[in-house]
Amino acid sequence: MSNPFLKQVFNKDKTFRPKRKFEPGTQRFELHKKAQASLNAGLDLKLAVQLPPGEELSDWVAVHVVDFFNRINLIYEMTARMCH
Repeated sequence: MSNPFLKQVFNKDKTFRPKRKFEPGTQRFELHKKAQASLNAGLDLKLAVQLPPGEELSDWVAVHVVDFFNRINLIYEMTARMCH
């Protein structure tokens, strides 16, 4: 990488590293437990995103893109209100 900007962006010393352990009894610990439980629920993601029979791909994608946009927009609005 000869580009100094790329060196700065990919600097390993400045990369965010999430905490691996949370103290029991804290809200973060409880949220972490819930997140792990949902990830280990045995949900097959390939089945969750599979095109249902009889649906057109473009319609299915459009519905999910709009839903994704609405959810991201909601998160952004809540964050913006909290930070002002």
